[in-house]
Order: sequence, then C-alpha cells, then structure tokens
Amino acid sequence: MAFFSGGQGMVKLLMLYIIERFRTPITREQLYTAMVNVDDTGFFEMSELLAELERDRYLLTAPVRQQQLLFLTEKGAELVKAFEREIAKSSRDEMAGYADENRERIRRENCIVTDALPRGDGSWSLNLAILDSNSVAFEMNLLMPDSHSTYTAQQRWLAGADKIYLEMLERLCGDNARSEEKEGSE
Repeated sequence: MAFFSGGQGMVKLLMLYIIERFRTPITREQLYTAMVNVDDTGFFEMSELLAELERDRYLLTAPVRQQQLLFLTEKGAELVKAFEREIAKSSRDEMAGYADENRERIRRENCIVTDALPRGDGSWSLNLAILDSNSVAFEMNLLMPDSHSTYTAQQRWLAGADKIYLEMLERLCGDNARSEEKEGSE
C-alpha cells in the first residue's frame, strides 16, 4: 500500500515491526536503539510517531514500575502482518536479527526490577521484583542497613533473580516447588 512506501508511515511500520519481533514489551529507549541501524528518525520525531500509534490504538503504553513499556495491540499486530512485506527484506532481516540477539537481555531488563529508597536513619528500603507481563510474579521488600549492602543486593538480584526466586520457592514449598516447576515446563 502506498501509505507505507516511505516517510512517517514507513517509520511507524518499522517501529511496530520491531516491537512485534521482540515478542516482549520494550521501552521507548530500547525501541530507539533497535531502530538506529535501519532508520535515521530522531528521538523526538519518533516520540511523536509513537504517540500517534498509541492514539490510533496500534500500541499500548503501560507504566510498569519506573518505566513505560510498549505493547503491540492486536490491531498493531494485524497491521504488521498485512504490510511487513513493504519493509525492505534487508531491514526486516537486520531488525529480526537484532531482536533475536537482544530479546533475552531486554526481557530481563524489563522484567527483573529493583527500586531502592534511602531512609532518614541511613538505612535503605529495597524492593526486588520479577514482573510477568503486566503483573508482579514475585516481590520482596527488604530493609537494608546501608547503601553498600543495598547496592550489593541489587547487583546480585539483577544477575540471578531467577535462581533466587527458585531457591525461595524451594525453601518455602520444599519438594513441591521443583515438581510444579517441572510440570510447568513439560
């Protein structure tokens, strides 16, 4: 269709295509980084185009913790399916490759979160969470003695939240946690 032959219409299609290829919600910054290799649209113009896509219900922006994630709507997915051939094959291949190489990293960045707030007495409130889609799958709120302990806990959480989560389940549920985990993966 001529609408996608170039200009802003094509940029919108490119943005929807890359969001679809990730198969997980992404932030505006992650989308911009992915698009840099295939399009030279500036960040502010891209922000305006994203607002139009959201207004027209091709995508949904949802606040999750301290960020906003972009979700492709059914209408957006249908548009991508109908018009993805309008995107040059080399661009499609490049975006698909980028999404495949970075999907797990981006999923972890957006689903494994940590928030820390200093308290008046020098201690810190630390929140560690694993998000699943748009809901909290696991969350811990801890009172930490100082900033160093808080930073250490955050780094360990970001590096191994999945293992920590499984260990917590195992300690809380015993053998039931492992058997349920195995059943869910089969």
